[in-house]
Amino acid sequence: MENTKVYTQQELYDKKIDTDDYRVNKESGAFLGTLMLKAWATRSKVSGNSRPMRAFFDLEDGRKIIALVQPFRKEQLIAMGKIPIGSTLQLYFEPSTSGYVFLSKFEVVSNQEED
Repeated sequence: MENTKVYTQQELYDKKIDTDDYRVNKESGAFLGTLMLKAWATRSKVSGNSRPMRAFFDLEDGRKIIALVQPFRKEQLIAMGKIPIGSTLQLYFEPSTSGYVFLSKFEVVSNQEED
């Protein structure tokens, strides 16, 4: 498996990769987490014809969250796609004007390839 692999929905199903323990983050703030998995989401009203990337993180407080990386944030999407699984990231979530919490930025704290 590639260390930067982004799975499709079909690959998750075929490989029986279970993501049931993960929940979309609804809390604003800064969190430290380990990148466990990346997968393309289905299209949504927000993303139009493009698909957001779902990044699955195990946070240091024990929570398991999903961060959506939206396609209209192209630089973020490309950067997240290049980060190896197992890397530790500082995640920043902010509330949007519509009241949803979104991943506003992230920083790599330790890159799995460097460890």
